Amino acid sequence: MNLKLDTDLPTTHGCQSGAIGFVVGAEVRWVEGMHELEFPPVPFPSRRIFELAGAGTLRALVLRHHQRLYETPLRALFHINKERFLAGVARAADYAIETCGGPRDFTSRHGKPCMRRRHYPFTIDEGAREVWLRELWLAFDDVSFPAQLRREYWEWVEAFSIRMINRRTQRAQPQRFPFTDMPSSLLQVEVAPDRAGHVAMV
Repeated sequence: MNLKLDTDLPTTHGCQSGAIGFVVGAEVRWVEGMHELEFPPVPFPSRRIFELAGAGTLRALVLRHHQRLYETPLRALFHINKERFLAGVARAADYAIETCGGPRDFTSRHGKPCMRRRHYPFTIDEGAREVWLRELWLAFDDVSFPAQLRREYWEWVEAFSIRMINRRTQRAQPQRFPFTDMPSSLLQVEVAPDRAGHVAMV
């Protein structure tokens, strides 16, 4: 079978999603790809974080982060039952610990992380990502997360969180929040849910 990139035939619709204007023939015809959401490179953390912070501090950070999220409109993403909520927190902590160089408990218990796929059942838009990041930043202080580790941890999750977005509400690419700009770029924003329960930054 011959495959041909159909760049020389007329396209009658801007979305390039259909066969309008194309002549059906013996060859498979392709339309060029489109990129609506750019995924930046993700700097996964080094083992240094686990060695200096330890499992206890990482678990405390994940727990406090989730407790904070439960006090925002994002609580709808979590189970109302306390035991099931804490079970989810434990899984998230296992993932953070493993990613930072600790024991591979998450993989051994739950399989490959595949976090983007695991989050598909939940509606996560740009506003939800921003709430998630803001509450993590505040949780750093709540649990006295080591100052010398915050930048490396933050640069991992800030970039990685873009991959969790599965519902676009803006034409622009998601806003980036560099570690050095955090106090002014994200912490001053108020959060409000819209009529559908999605999170908006206002």
